[in-house]
Amino acid sequence: MQDTIRALRALQELDTDIYRLKAELKRLPEERAKRRKDIDQQLSKLEERQKSARELRTKIKEIEDTTSKERQRIRKLENEAANSRGDAASLAAYQHEIKTLKRDISNAEEQGLELVGQAAGVESDIKSQRASTDDAEKTFAEFVKNVERETAEAQQKLDALLSQRKQRMAKDLAPESLGLYERLLVAREGVALALLDGRICQACYMEVPTNLYVRVARGVQLTQCPSCDRILFQSAS
Repeated sequence: MQDTIRALRALQELDTDIYRLKAELKRLPEERAKRRKDIDQQLSKLEERQKSARELRTKIKEIEDTTSKERQRIRKLENEAANSRGDAASLAAYQHEIKTLKRDISNAEEQGLELVGQAAGVESDIKSQRASTDDAEKTFAEFVKNVERETAEAQQKLDALLSQRKQRMAKDLAPESLGLYERLLVAREGVALALLDGRICQACYMEVPTNLYVRVARGVQLTQCPSCDRILFQSAS
């Protein structure tokens, strides 16, 4: 059974690295996707600000067009009033409409100035956001290159380890022992064995009963920790 423990420990050394590499190969694309999502959210916010700026500029243009037409209307009314031979009531009507148009123009220009200020603020934000997004895109492009390189390196190492694992599994390991190890490897996220230091399991740090400690020390059969189920071994195994 000591030979089995040694074989399983050798297998565990490989599997520790294999699980680490698999975790890395899983983490890298997840990190890339997360960073891409963050940038896309920035771009979405930038598009919203650009839309706001366009809407503000459209409103400003509408006000300019309206006030331009109203000024033309005022000039026309002033000419008509100057050339009119009507009575005082007609002249008063002209003056009233001209006064109303001037008031409307004044109010519209005030509103226009407010909108111009808002548009300037939004466009300043856009400039800042665009610079930030451009920097993020450059950083992301470099990150993607690193991810591709690290992924290729990790995959190469993983393939080599899996090849070594196949060779080690070909050695004399009883099917039931290997089956138990494989199940625990999956259940305990890549760590199927645990060192027993004194009576303390070094995986879960729980104390094992004396009879289990004696059983592990004798090394006659595989013994599992009653708390975490891992296969126990002593440093001298």
